[in-house]
Amino acid sequence: MATAVSKGNIRLSGPLLITAIVSCVAVAFFSNGIYLLCCLLTFYLILFLTWESNRPGVITLTLITQWMQVVAFVIWMDVSNVDINYLSKHAGTAVLSSCIGLIVIALVISRGIRNLPIYPTDEFHRQAKMINEKKILILYLLSTFFLDSLGLAVSAGGGFAQIIMTISSVKWIFFLMYGYVAWINNKNRLILLVLILFEFGTGLYSYFSTFKDVILITIILALTFIRNVSFKQVVYSVVVAFLLGFILLTWTAVKGDYRKYLNQGTNQQVVEVSRSEAFSKIGQEISDLNWQKYQLAITAFFYRLQYIYHMSLAMDRVPEFMPYENGKVWWGNISYVFMPRLFFPDKPTFDATIKTNKYTGLHFSGFKKGASFSLGYFADGYVDFGYVGMYIPLCLLSLFIVFIYRTFYKLKRLSILVRFAAINVCLYPFFAFEADGLFLFGRLVILFLVFWVLCKTIFPSIQRWLYK
Repeated sequence: MATAVSKGNIRLSGPLLITAIVSCVAVAFFSNGIYLLCCLLTFYLILFLTWESNRPGVITLTLITQWMQVVAFVIWMDVSNVDINYLSKHAGTAVLSSCIGLIVIALVISRGIRNLPIYPTDEFHRQAKMINEKKILILYLLSTFFLDSLGLAVSAGGGFAQIIMTISSVKWIFFLMYGYVAWINNKNRLILLVLILFEFGTGLYSYFSTFKDVILITIILALTFIRNVSFKQVVYSVVVAFLLGFILLTWTAVKGDYRKYLNQGTNQQVVEVSRSEAFSKIGQEISDLNWQKYQLAITAFFYRLQYIYHMSLAMDRVPEFMPYENGKVWWGNISYVFMPRLFFPDKPTFDATIKTNKYTGLHFSGFKKGASFSLGYFADGYVDFGYVGMYIPLCLLSLFIVFIYRTFYKLKRLSILVRFAAINVCLYPFFAFEADGLFLFGRLVILFLVFWVLCKTIFPSIQRWLYK
C-alpha cells in the first residue's frame, strides 16, 4: 500500500507527492523553464497554505485562478517559441513578482484565519439533516428568476444599482446551501447536476459569458469536503481540466462574432436578441469551426487568459518614463469607493481603460465604445510603490479579506452552511488577477456590507423556515 502524507486534515498519496517532485524537475528543462518552475512551486505553496478540508474553498480557488492567469503568460511564450521577454523587457520580472505576490497573499490569509475552529464532519452532517432540501430548492429557483430579472432591469452605473445587483447574487447562497446538503447527505445529486447545467446554459446567453461562474462555484463547493487526494483523483481532475479548457477554447473561437450578434452591432455590452436566437447563433458558430479557427483561438485564448502583459508594460514605463505615484493610484481606488454618488453627484464615471492606457502606453477603446481593459490590482501597487512596496497594498487587501472571512465565520446565529456560503459568495470577486484595484475593492466592500446586513436581519429567519 502506498504511503500517504497529511497536510492539515487533507491526506496526499505517496505517488502524488512523487509526481509533484518529478514535475518540478521536468519543467526546468522547458523553454523559459525557470519561470515555469517558479509558477509550479507557487501553485504547490498556494495549495499548502490555503487548502483545508471543512473550510470554505473560495480562498484556494480564487488564488489558483489568479495563478492560472500568471502561468498562462509563460505557456503562451512557450507555445509561441519565444523568450519570456519577447513582448516586454520586464515580462519575466512581472511573472516572478506576481508569483511572490500570490504567495504573500496566501501566507497573510492563512495566518489570519488559522486560529478559527475547523468544524468536525459530524457537525456538518448534523446541520445538513436539519434542513429541508425542497425549501432550499424553492428559494434558489425564486431568487434565480426574480432577483436575476431585477438585476438585469437596473443600470450598473449607480450606487443603488450596484446594491441591487449585489442582492441578486443571493441566489448563489441558496445554490451552495443546496449543494452542501446534497453532497453531505449523498442524495439529490442528480438535481444538483441539473441546476449546474441550467446555470451553464443560461450563462451562455449573457454578454459576459457568466457560464464560468457556476463551474467555479461548484469547484469551491467540492474543495470544502475533499479529504483524501489520490493519484487517480488528480488524473480525473486533469481530464476534467482539459475538457473545461477545450470548452473555453471553443468559446474563445466563437465569442467575437457571437457577441457582435448579441449586441446587434451597437458595440455596447448588452443583449438585443431573444434567448432562442442567441442559442441558435452559438450553435451555428460552433458548427462552422475548423482546425484553422482553433489554431487562431489558441493564441487568442492565452492572450485573454494571461494578465502579465499589462503589468510588464507598466514596469517598462515606470519609473523610466513616468515616476512612481507614491500611493496616488490606490488612494484614488479607496477614496472613490467611499464617495457615494448620492453625496458626490459630480463623481466621474469610472473607466479602467483610461488608467491602463496611461501606464502601459497602449490605446484601447474605453467604456464609451463598449469595452474595458484593466491594468490589474498587482500593477496598481507597482505603479504606486515599485518592486518591493507593491506588496504593501497586497498585504492590506489580504487583511481586509481576512476581516470579511472571520466576520462571517463567527456569526453564531447562522448554521455552518449559511456562513460558508456567505464567505464563498462574498469573496468570489477575488478570483480575477486582472481586476482593477478600484473595482475589486469596491465589489468586496459592497458585497460585505450587503451580506452582513442580510446575515444580521433576513438570513436567520430564512434559516428557521428551512429547518424541517
